[in-house]
Amino acid sequence: GSLDEACAAFEAATGVAPTKGGAHKGLGTHNAIVALGGAEDGSCGASCGYLELLALDPAQQPRPERVWMAMESVAARGEPRLVTWAHTPARGLEACAAAAAAAGYQPGDVQSFSRQTPDGRTLQWQLAYRHYTEAMLPSDGLVPFLIEWAPSCAAFTPAASAPRGIELLSLRAESAAPLEASASLAALGIEASDLLAQPAGAAPCSSRLVARLRTPKGVVEL
Repeated sequence: GSLDEACAAFEAATGVAPTKGGAHKGLGTHNAIVALGGAEDGSCGASCGYLELLALDPAQQPRPERVWMAMESVAARGEPRLVTWAHTPARGLEACAAAAAAAGYQPGDVQSFSRQTPDGRTLQWQLAYRHYTEAMLPSDGLVPFLIEWAPSCAAFTPAASAPRGIELLSLRAESAAPLEASASLAALGIEASDLLAQPAGAAPCSSRLVARLRTPKGVVEL
């Protein structure tokens, strides 16, 4: 569906209306955002991150050869899903990417991006990612992409500027290939046991991420 439809469905489920972020030029998508935590709901604000709603951007025609975050597949299926998540390494993005590559996991080349915010400011960040088609999502999206915001943008990153009222209670992953996922997470310096929550018995046939959110309408799972 469209970004407007996604925003309306999210507001209906949670009671918080996402705000439009902007277009990812050359990646075929645009987004809306909500903060995960903040002073108004008693959590720790910008450090809690944000939730990004993505959709194909109809203004980007012809569509780029590679579309951000498997959105072509998600749109074709017609069912929203939690595709993946982002990790900001404490040791710095470039150092983390290099260490991961040395450990046998290729997080993708470090690239610089920017976009205009609705109020005309330029948001700048760096990414290391391979998150295009569903087939390319590392461990079906359970392994995050890496992100680092420019220090000059600290006051208006999505986490700092998006609508508040939602708190992330937990993020868990169920993996069809837990050993592979664990090794890739470890290469990024992430403790797999903090994320992976395997159901009893055999590994599931497919992988999924589940986020539990405290919202004005109660606890919601995505």
